[in-house]
Amino acid sequence: MKSNFGRKSLKAVEWVWLVISTLSLETIFSQWNENREKAYIFVIFFLLGIFMFKLRRTQRKKMEAHWRSSKNEIVNQK
Repeated sequence: MKSNFGRKSLKAVEWVWLVISTLSLETIFSQWNENREKAYIFVIFFLLGIFMFKLRRTQRKKMEAHWRSSKNEIVNQK
């Protein structure tokens, strides 16, 4: 079973991706009229951040379900 630090770090990585997408969205709005090419690059970062947030969240939930089932199997064997 994963340590408590490991679980918290998985959640932290999720939130880092969400922060990256939020900052990218802010940059998109600020650069849209000034530098459209730069804004397009940040559109990619925004979409990547949202995608990675959702991907990491589903992976973490699957891992936690696996850890819970492994813990239940150990308890049932005793």
